[in-house]
Amino acid sequence: MAPSVLIVGAGMAGLTAARSLAETGMAVMLVDKGRAVGGRMATRRIGDATFDHGAQHISARTTPFGDAMALLVHADIARVWFRSESATRPDRGIENRYCGVGGMRRIPEAFAEGLVVTTGVRIDRLTVDTDGVKAFDGGACVATADAAVLTPPVPQTLALLRTGSLGGDNAVSSLDRLEYDATLAVMAVLDAPTDLPDGHLAFDAGPVGWIADNQHKGVSAVPAITIHSSPRFAAEYLEEESDRWMAALLAAARPFHRGAVTKAVAHRWRFAQPRFTLDVGAVSLDAPSPVVLAGEVFAGARVEGAYTSGRVAAQLMVDQIG
Repeated sequence: MAPSVLIVGAGMAGLTAARSLAETGMAVMLVDKGRAVGGRMATRRIGDATFDHGAQHISARTTPFGDAMALLVHADIARVWFRSESATRPDRGIENRYCGVGGMRRIPEAFAEGLVVTTGVRIDRLTVDTDGVKAFDGGACVATADAAVLTPPVPQTLALLRTGSLGGDNAVSSLDRLEYDATLAVMAVLDAPTDLPDGHLAFDAGPVGWIADNQHKGVSAVPAITIHSSPRFAAEYLEEESDRWMAALLAAARPFHRGAVTKAVAHRWRFAQPRFTLDVGAVSLDAPSPVVLAGEVFAGARVEGAYTSGRVAAQLMVDQIG
């Protein structure tokens, strides 16, 4: 019988690890607490408007991920939205910024094709012994496997590990120092096109970090913008009532776009961006059965980092089970 691997989290890291492991013949099961795959590669409809309200675009700086994006472009799953210089690495020159055709979620959906994925499952306890891994939702065991790959943001992963017997692992203890910046997002339907230059606008200071025009992007049939807060603004207002900070972000963004807001919806991303990364690919725990931690924080952040971490996690799992 093929070894079985439970993967917690169906974002890019989890999906990439799952596809890589499935190609080796392992039996792979993915579970995710969300209603759909993709994590922050999220797309949402509000009436006739459609929004990418998490990750706005993707860059590809490594050959494996560049090849993967080229395949997605060829299959009309992704396309180049715009080209720009990196704000943090201008030495890289002008780079493609990819988006999903019809929305960012289309990309993780493509990765999920052919995989066994169960959404709407919140794993709150994990036990690991020599017989394998058991995952619980409430008091019910919802999955058993020979091994596990855990891909949620590190604070959530640590909380999960400490419900079982792995809280004292040295690797687990060393991850306590990892912190994330939050992002507060507003999805706003407009009564006229925005006239944003190239469909997006980034800010170096102030409450707004980014404005994206979903209609210009080809995602929405009607004028619709996504507003992302700056990390500093999110830290100040994260626990406040959403009506308060949504009004502040809408007011701050108003001078930069045409069209009046006819409807707005708020969303919190508590773990939007790691403040620093480990860049080790993935981490194996010293556990009775194989357990590997993966995610963007282990491989340079962003979607490409999650993809890279998923590949490394799969190889670590193959090495251990093999």
